[in-house]
Amino acid sequence: MEVLFSVFLMGLLGGVHCFGMCGGIVAMLTAAIPEKQRSSLKNSSRFHLSYNLGRILSYIVMGALFGGMGYLFRSQLSVNSMDMVIRVLPAVLMIVVGLYILNINLGIKRLEYLGSKLWEKIQPLSKRFLPIKNLKSAFYFGLLWGGIPCGLVYSALALSLLSGSAYEGGLIMLSFGLGTLPALLVMSGFSSKLSSLFYKPMIRKFSGILIISLGIWSILMPFSQSKEHHLMMESHDHSHEQSDNFPIPNDFDYFV
Repeated sequence: MEVLFSVFLMGLLGGVHCFGMCGGIVAMLTAAIPEKQRSSLKNSSRFHLSYNLGRILSYIVMGALFGGMGYLFRSQLSVNSMDMVIRVLPAVLMIVVGLYILNINLGIKRLEYLGSKLWEKIQPLSKRFLPIKNLKSAFYFGLLWGGIPCGLVYSALALSLLSGSAYEGGLIMLSFGLGTLPALLVMSGFSSKLSSLFYKPMIRKFSGILIISLGIWSILMPFSQSKEHHLMMESHDHSHEQSDNFPIPNDFDYFV
């Protein structure tokens, strides 16, 4: 549950990155909506929801695949070492994402470069659905949209891999996708005032620093809980030893 909430926040606060990465794509998708539908906010919103439904579904599928691969790796590691990895690495990834949003690159740009090679193979397929004629073609285009190289997506997929479960990996990417949804809907024109707010450098800095802070807190929390548990166990053992020092009463003691 903690991982799902963390990855949701990562997607939500990482929305400022989405404005830079997907702003042009959203503008193109808006222009691709049939003119009669585009003139109505209600109708155009249905198209954008279809785009994003396809995008989030592609995240879920990728998350399930990565989670399944993680199951194979997890079986090769000891329980204690895997438990430590699951506790610490997600928090480290949050810190890396926060630094990434602050334009401090720690290798994510390299992942995006490698992902762009795969995108070059996928992108030509999108032409089959352009221009967008109906909600079905918008949904299919959204499925391909999920393959765009993005450091935030790769970080979330790393968490899916660590989950060691196809089911949990899919849930992680669902949470991430829902977290990114508000920013992308805002970009589609649902609120021009909010859209301009997301472009402010101060908002980007605030989001990056907040994600880093959450990552640091997530690292420290397990160790703090472990220390408290250790102290409680020591206190319990000490009280148990004291109780053992009392002599066992005999029948005469009860009689007196």
